[in-house]
Amino acid sequence: MTKRPHIVIFNPDQFRTDALAHMGNPASVTPNLDKICQEDGVSFRNAFC
Repeated sequence: MTKRPHIVIFNPDQFRTDALAHMGNPASVTPNLDKICQEDGVSFRNAFC
């Protein structure tokens, strides 16, 4: 049996790109999201649906 990856999709509907520190906002304090994006996560600047 092969190992499957653990995938978590975190998709809040109230976040804007300019409200996150890892996207360049120096006034924002989001250490946990920043750490996730630095290690194994992916963050998208734009999303369309």
